[in-house]
Amino acid sequence: MKRLPGKRGEHHYDPQEVLYLIGNINYCYLYMTNGEVVLSCRTLKWFSDQWPHFLRVHKKALINQTYISSCKPAGNSTDTNYIVMADETQFEIARRRVPAVLPVLSQLQLAN
Repeated sequence: MKRLPGKRGEHHYDPQEVLYLIGNINYCYLYMTNGEVVLSCRTLKWFSDQWPHFLRVHKKALINQTYISSCKPAGNSTDTNYIVMADETQFEIARRRVPAVLPVLSQLQLAN
């Protein structure tokens, strides 16, 4: 269990129970597997440095690779790639992050 300073004091959590993080300026919302949402005063950059097993797919999104359920690849160069999480949340893969994200997805055997 790790400690994370939050809005209502310290929150104790296991990083493997975090589905994904959404960044909002200098704050992050951590979406947990139990449905809880925790607000943190840390940035996505801080979390991506601390948790290298999480995948940065967009400027505002950092996801736990464990909970990726599928990938919706783009049909052509103008379409957008999406990642679908275990809770059915979809995340757009930023076009500049596609070359870094697709090899990770192929290792997870999700990309077509």
